[in-house]
Amino acid sequence: MIPLGKRKKSTRKESEKRIRYIVTEAYCPNGCSLIEKEIEINGFPGLRIAFKREGMNGEFIVSAIEGDFDKKIIRGQLIEGVKDELLCPHCGIPFEKLVNCNCKPGAEMVVIGLTPKLNCNNAITFCNVTGCSNGAFIKSGDALMHVRLHEAL
Repeated sequence: MIPLGKRKKSTRKESEKRIRYIVTEAYCPNGCSLIEKEIEINGFPGLRIAFKREGMNGEFIVSAIEGDFDKKIIRGQLIEGVKDELLCPHCGIPFEKLVNCNCKPGAEMVVIGLTPKLNCNNAITFCNVTGCSNGAFIKSGDALMHVRLHEAL
């Protein structure tokens, strides 16, 4: 388990007090459910995600709470600052990329649908570099604004 308290110190305390969304449904591009009901993180079922990079394959559960990047490693090893290909643990399809992330060259924001048929206007997005805290819920009409904000950074 990677605790919330070990995140980057740049996390603002006031952001910890705001109301957060809880993901109760999440799907890969093929429609497989990613919610892991057997393993809870901070009191809620998490999202099961597979990852791969040269020489390493694995899976982890990430918190379903908005802004909470706590993880439980199921198998393999995540390395701080390293980019991984993120994919569905059931069918193996990679998650689609929404936009590049500004945390490091080559980093990407992957998108996970909140409905079985992927709709980028009803999704969550986060970076595929371990330790990056960029991520957001995207609701109807917000996708272009999200892309513009991240491209501007």
